[in-house]
Amino acid sequence: MLNIKLSFKIIIFGFIFTFFSSFGQSFFIGLFNSSIRVDLNISHGQFGAIYALATLLSSFSLIWIGKKIDDFKLIYYSLFIIFLLFFSSIFFSLINSILFLFIGIYLLRLSGQGLMSHAATTSISRYFNLNRGKALSATWLGLSAAEFILPITIVFFLSIYSWRSIWISIAILIIFFLPVISFFTIKNIRLDSREKRSKSLKKNKIKNWKRKEI
Repeated sequence: MLNIKLSFKIIIFGFIFTFFSSFGQSFFIGLFNSSIRVDLNISHGQFGAIYALATLLSSFSLIWIGKKIDDFKLIYYSLFIIFLLFFSSIFFSLINSILFLFIGIYLLRLSGQGLMSHAATTSISRYFNLNRGKALSATWLGLSAAEFILPITIVFFLSIYSWRSIWISIAILIIFFLPVISFFTIKNIRLDSREKRSKSLKKNKIKNWKRKEI
């Protein structure tokens, strides 16, 4: 019973993290494209070039920062990502130049689209042996839910509030909601925590791949 509860909790964690990864996804940031271009007086081409370069840099950064999930307890690594996403959202609400826009997009792409998705997928894949496919499918419903809910919600709020106020609200939501969720779902998850396996499968050996082989 305890194992079932733990399995369910880690799926909830994965679902929530993939949902919140949307704050760094292209579909979400694109909702603010027009407002940002008007504020900074830049063209579609300039915004696109900045976005592409920031995304590329965040992808390279993910290679080095992402592998640290193998060195720390999941709760500590997750809290690091949460605070980084919180800071990124606050920073993004304050951008007033092309340079700051580049840094803001870089931070959002790294913390949201990159690390939040990475933490969710890695934790699910590591924990589940027998039901990995089902667990990952349930986890990624979080992003699908976000893609359905958030565009409608943000477009509505943009008709009432400024885009900067919305990002400040996002930051507040992140810092008050995600640490609590993380604490109640993965505080007992260790690097060696695994889904319970049946006796008939306990003797099966799983190859531990080296980074070079991967």
